[in-house]
Amino acid sequence: MAFMFWKLYSGKELFMKLNKKLELFTHIVPVPAVGYYASIAMHIFSEKFSLFLIVVTIISTIIAAILMLILGIAIRKKNLKKIFLLNNQKELKYALLKLPQFESLLIAMRWAIGIILAYIFIIIASWFGIHPFPLDFILLLVPFLGIPLFLSIIPLEMSGHFLITENIIRNFIKNTDLKEIELHNENLKINYFIKILFFILSLVGLPVVFLISLMSLTYYFQPSNINPILHLIIITLITLYPIFQTAYYLAKNLNEGIYQIRYSLSALSEENFNVKTNILTYDELGLLAQFTNQIIEKLKNSYESIKTLNENLEQLVEIRTLEIKKTLEEVQKLKYQQDGDYYLISLLIEPFLEKNIKEDIIKLSFSSDYVIKQKKEFEFKNKSKEIGGDFCFLNTIYLNETPYLFFVNADAMGKSIQGAGGLLILNSIIKSAIERNHLHKNEKKFPEIWLKDLFIEMQRIFESFEGAMMISIVFGLADPITNSLYFINAEHPAPVLIRNKKIRFIQEKFFLRKIGTTIYEGNIYIHTIYLQKNDIFVVGSDGKDDIIYNNQLNTDEKLFGKFLEINEFDIHRTFNHIIKNAKLKDDISLLSIRCLKENFLEKNYKKYKELKIKIYNSYKNKDYENTYELAKQYVRNIPLDNKMSFLLSIVCFKLKKLEEAKNRIEQLLLRNPTYPWYLYLAAKIHIELNEKFYADKYIEKALSQNIIPHPLKQKLKALKIMIT
Repeated sequence: MAFMFWKLYSGKELFMKLNKKLELFTHIVPVPAVGYYASIAMHIFSEKFSLFLIVVTIISTIIAAILMLILGIAIRKKNLKKIFLLNNQKELKYALLKLPQFESLLIAMRWAIGIILAYIFIIIASWFGIHPFPLDFILLLVPFLGIPLFLSIIPLEMSGHFLITENIIRNFIKNTDLKEIELHNENLKINYFIKILFFILSLVGLPVVFLISLMSLTYYFQPSNINPILHLIIITLITLYPIFQTAYYLAKNLNEGIYQIRYSLSALSEENFNVKTNILTYDELGLLAQFTNQIIEKLKNSYESIKTLNENLEQLVEIRTLEIKKTLEEVQKLKYQQDGDYYLISLLIEPFLEKNIKEDIIKLSFSSDYVIKQKKEFEFKNKSKEIGGDFCFLNTIYLNETPYLFFVNADAMGKSIQGAGGLLILNSIIKSAIERNHLHKNEKKFPEIWLKDLFIEMQRIFESFEGAMMISIVFGLADPITNSLYFINAEHPAPVLIRNKKIRFIQEKFFLRKIGTTIYEGNIYIHTIYLQKNDIFVVGSDGKDDIIYNNQLNTDEKLFGKFLEINEFDIHRTFNHIIKNAKLKDDISLLSIRCLKENFLEKNYKKYKELKIKIYNSYKNKDYENTYELAKQYVRNIPLDNKMSFLLSIVCFKLKKLEEAKNRIEQLLLRNPTYPWYLYLAAKIHIELNEKFYADKYIEKALSQNIIPHPLKQKLKALKIMIT
């Protein structure tokens, strides 16, 4: 209620002040200037037109002026009433700051409508008057009275009303609680430069426009006793008041704005952060005041924060120290528990990292070794350990009572404990397979088939983890009697074969995904190598390649081969060279197998060449029994001769030794899964065994190959028709 009463009283007071000062300015400067100029124009007009016309023009102008005065006061009253009905103080202050704009536009409207209205009254008087007005008189009023008033008086009035209203509003806000109200920056938009430029142009415009108009009148009417310069001087004297008034109000506005900011900054320097810079104008000074308030507020918050911090610094430091100490203790406790877990898992893995080669025949044929370094190192109960996902394994298995060197190099995906978890599962599978094998040393399996079965067992178990555990691996068998090497590579770095001091990377012909890949793709492919004396087979994890070498990340997959060459193909020296000259980014493991003896072909090449000729001659003569015995003897000593193994498979088929034929062709298909002739023979064997499902699969696979001899294609189609 009190606020409403204050607004009502303040609105009336402001209305009276505005009426008094604005109308006083209008009737002190613009009206006399217009009157003086109009009297000169009418005097010049009187020499050509009658006095009656002049009187009618003056009366029309006075009537229009009175009407516009009444209209202006009424609009001002209505606008102020609307403003002071606002309940929000921010909206009220914003509306008041915009009032100078409103008043400058209102006076421009009053003059524009008044001039047009006076002209309309003159035209009406001409139509209905006793003495009709000459047309040239009516037309000449526009350029010599109307336009000069538009161009000179309206800008001057707009400038004067703006400055007077701004001054009144500034004083009004200063003396009320509205001075404390903050406004948004975007609400303060008037550009100070444009405002001053408009004021100067409006002041200069009055004498300039009047001079041009008087000169035009003199030139057009050629009046006697008219001195334009004298009249210009008088009009200029009339404009002295608005010049002084404009200068006064501009200086006052600037002084007020600067004083407000200076006062605030002065108080701020004395650590008084409660000071406020009042926003009193709707321009850049008001905007500057707003920014100053924001700066003071931020400084106040910073000062209070610093003050509070200084007052409680010692206590805060003590509290923070205790918090850090407590956090550190918790971290150390968690680390101790984690290291305990690491230690337990490392103890579980250690028994599997074995080199269990007991058979002398293997020791005489091969020299094998490995080296491992896991990236994660830890200490538990004064014992230094390491844990990771790299794994190497050397052991013995038996097939047909013949010992084989079994080797594994694997890299379980994941960091530290996750990789170690994958190794535990892998070790369990391998140990189980070896224990089963040792219980049945006379197990009649080819090396390729034993490796395939182990691979499938690994894949089925790891696949159950749905991609959470995967392993890249190279594992295989080395035959100490024949020097034959068999291995599977499941997305592991390519092994290296060193022969005659030349390095060859053994690339995959058929890509196998990591063990544990949920959507398994690819043929199971067994790599085979017929080792010669002093051959070295080396395999390692990707840690040997993922290194920072010469201050940059290595991208050269053949760099490892260079390291081997520098260190004379010794994996321990190569390993130490990598540790010394490069920075590891992952676990690293290397495994090597060196062949110590000659193979059968090296020792008895001529003998086996002659035996081979004998076998082919026996086959040509269709002596299949003899062919079978001779070929079996040959393959027993030289098992990696695929042509002879294939011939032996054919002979087994012809002699109806179907199970042996099936095993031997499966052995060949593991070495080359897409060779069409192997697939054709496999299909025929399975047809004879009444296993049409498998036969059909082999036929389809053979027919899907890009390159296939036409006669073979016809045979495959004939088999397809037979089983369907």
